Amino acid sequence: VLKHSVDSTYENQGPSPGYRMEMSIFYVVYFVVFPFFFVNIFVALIIITFQEQGDKMMEDYSLEKNERACIDFAINARPLTRHMPKNKLSCQYRMWQFVVSPPFEYSIMALIALNTIVLMMK
Repeated sequence: VLKHSVDSTYENQGPSPGYRMEMSIFYVVYFVVFPFFFVNIFVALIIITFQEQGDKMMEDYSLEKNERACIDFAINARPLTRHMPKNKLSCQYRMWQFVVSPPFEYSIMALIALNTIVLMMK
């Protein structure tokens, strides 16, 4: 049976289950609680910094609140439906079918990776 260092007692003595419970509390706090809070604080700091910089940029453009809301809506808008050609025998439909297919997505991803490699080689 595998025993953890939390159960260890004295030198040349066997482990005793539940011997040092304070060590288990230390491990939980050290490996679970601290990283959780530090990662959250770090992410919050980044988000706040980017929001402040975005607000500064928007102040430079001297836009009204309504205009800013309009720009935010345009940036975050998503289409409710997507266009699909009706005639399934047309060239347009075949092109659409190719563009929305996974092989096309993988080929575009491969081209982006190839472009990145070429730029890194310069």
